[in-house]
Amino acid sequence: MASIALYYPWMHFQDSDWLKLALLSWERIVRLRPRAVDDRDSEVVRAIRGESDLLHETAPSRHDLETVAGAFFEILGGEGPAARYEAARALRASDPALDVSAGEEFLMVPLSQQVEDPLTMVPLSHSRKLLWIYCGGTGTKISDELRRHLVEAGVARQVNERDPWVGLRPKLGTVYLTALADTVARHNALSPVTDDLRMHHAVGALDQLADLLDQPVTPAFEDTRAAYVHLSLRAVIRPERIAAVPVSRLLGFRQRYAPELAAFHAHIDSLATELEQIAAVENSALAQAHLQALYERATKPQLDELRRALRAFGIESTVGTLGLKVDLGAASGTALGSLAISEGHPAVGTAAVALTVVPYIAGRLKARREQRTGSPVAYLLAAERKLNRSPLGFRT
Repeated sequence: MASIALYYPWMHFQDSDWLKLALLSWERIVRLRPRAVDDRDSEVVRAIRGESDLLHETAPSRHDLETVAGAFFEILGGEGPAARYEAARALRASDPALDVSAGEEFLMVPLSQQVEDPLTMVPLSHSRKLLWIYCGGTGTKISDELRRHLVEAGVARQVNERDPWVGLRPKLGTVYLTALADTVARHNALSPVTDDLRMHHAVGALDQLADLLDQPVTPAFEDTRAAYVHLSLRAVIRPERIAAVPVSRLLGFRQRYAPELAAFHAHIDSLATELEQIAAVENSALAQAHLQALYERATKPQLDELRRALRAFGIESTVGTLGLKVDLGAASGTALGSLAISEGHPAVGTAAVALTVVPYIAGRLKARREQRTGSPVAYLLAAERKLNRSPLGFRT
């Protein structure tokens, strides 16, 4: 499965803590954000952009747009006033009152900060009851043909032909953006992820357009792969710590444990069948329960076993090599044993350390390292022990 994520449906991330977890979960994160759109990124996002290349920006290709448009044309009916009227009537009849706030392009404020913000208020000419999608040339997120069709059908609005935004009725807009994410992800081997669970589940959305347009908008459950990774990380990182982790420390951790992250993704791949079955569960609470049960059965036991194995090596990674517990029984009959016989004579003691203790420690460290890197859940253990510490290195 893809280890690079496609963020949808918005251009700007809504939740900084979610983004931090996402950066711990994926090798890269891609978002559909045209360069012409104003930059309203948070300080966390700006720091990530400035200190790393983990965030990438792209735009839908012509192939992406034509694929989505073709699927919508099949559902919305043929040309002519009668067909357009029927499509508009059906969509209006099933379109619930959905608060999309300022919509796609005039960024929705985060769910936790639903207050009026001058930076997110739309112009008076743009109704806050519509979901606005960028259609301004380079980087457009909707084809010209489909845009015109929707406007003529009365389910979309454009202030004038030069306006770079088209406003869609909320239900149609959420389904469109979800289908677009599914299409872009398919064409580029990406995994769609979102921090706004009011959106539909993206995987497979293009093939379910008729059903999505005919059903009430319900909160979507995350992509099961992304949800499982996040669940696993939340199991080892205390909730209050993720907000306190500085971006620089987060990026340093990612770089240090890149091989372990790749091994953890391989572990997730081995659970593909179970995750696909959970993805079919319609009730989000039950789906979450299934994910938790899978974690308890498939991942947590390996994590517990890794902890036990490392303790058996006598090295506690939380305090580094100073926590080494030398096993005198294992060293008996060597110069280390002579150290005890010599009653600590300096000369003999120095020789013992040089000839035996140092190689002994090095061997234990090597064995521990091999044990850790060979485990598919070593990444979780590293996150538990490194990201739960205070900036000074102490656990908090």
